[in-house]
Amino acid sequence: MVGGGLAGLSAALELVDAGHEVTLHEARPTLGGAVQTLPRREGDPEPPPDNGQHIALGCFTEYLRFLGRIGEGGSVRRLPLTLSVIDERGRTAAIRSSPLALLRYRHVPFGDRLRILRALARWGDAEGATFAEALRARGQSQRAIDRFWDVFIRPALNLRAEQASVAAGSFTVETTLLAGKRASDLILPTRPLGEMHGEAAARALEAAGATIRTGARVEELAGLDAEALVVAVPPAESARLLGEPEPVLGYSPIVSVHLLFDRQLLRPPLAALLDSSAHWVFDRGRLTGHEPERGQYLTVVSSGAPELEALRGRELVELIVGAVTERLGVAELLWSRVSREPEATIAVRPGSEAHRPGPETARPNVTRAGAWTGTGWPPTMEGAVRSGLAAARALKAMRQEVAA
Repeated sequence: MVGGGLAGLSAALELVDAGHEVTLHEARPTLGGAVQTLPRREGDPEPPPDNGQHIALGCFTEYLRFLGRIGEGGSVRRLPLTLSVIDERGRTAAIRSSPLALLRYRHVPFGDRLRILRALARWGDAEGATFAEALRARGQSQRAIDRFWDVFIRPALNLRAEQASVAAGSFTVETTLLAGKRASDLILPTRPLGEMHGEAAARALEAAGATIRTGARVEELAGLDAEALVVAVPPAESARLLGEPEPVLGYSPIVSVHLLFDRQLLRPPLAALLDSSAHWVFDRGRLTGHEPERGQYLTVVSSGAPELEALRGRELVELIVGAVTERLGVAELLWSRVSREPEATIAVRPGSEAHRPGPETARPNVTRAGAWTGTGWPPTMEGAVRSGLAAARALKAMRQEVAA
């Protein structure tokens, strides 16, 4: 097993639970891949910040099973879909899954609200090069795209509707807003990501008899003493190890700014800010049950914004602090920290799906995994877990064929 992110961990669990001897190699000192807690620094509040606020949804069924398997099913809060959205004048409206709630969504004109409901009620195929074009074909205005659809499409796909493929955008709507209330539930972590993913998975694997080697970068597959392999690493590294051309896939960044203010600014546990560099604001203290004695501990996440990723740390903090305080109220900043993921996800632009390979490779007894592969899902935690399961099951099928 090469790679200790969610894809590699789920593959390893699938194989060890089937009775196979498993050794997992991970180049980093910790497991979890893109789902990490930042190393502690002096002055950090408790808990230390994660590398972004990762949210799951009720439709993330395999991810939730993965958490249960590693003993972390109780480390999340499940809430009915309620996305508080704050406009330029500080007014709040909420996106919920009920038609009545959508009719009350005052950040777009009433006519747009009716057209949003009509589009959801008559959802089907629509033509367009991008998801935004498909939305316009469904009668959606630019204002509705910017102030309603992008509120959940951008964090889900790490791209705006104007950039995302029709398939990725439609899949997101169909698996959340149109799949029943339980599917759209918010699944919020209540513990540091590193503890409830990498550390917990390591304990579960070792208890099942697997061997874990961290800080162990694999330079070539031929050097591994293994009868079969799952390669669960990012696209470029996967191509290098497998001797394949690198997939033609672009990337989209995520920037997170972690802030401690001297007073409470955000009332709901999370909120989107319309027309702001601060896309989403989360009350990290409240969500993790570690509210500071003084002030409020926030994490601000901006998705698919390369112009922010390019800023220096101090400039970025000043920009985000200004965006938050301008919208939510004046406060003194007590502490800050920045985390960047320049290649947080692949960019699911039009045509990208054709470059996402499945688990099978040209090498016998070697499969691939990763949220970037062709899982049928966008590059999410659910997609990562599903890719690991698919790679492990493909490997088991290969072994069974050989044995037969």
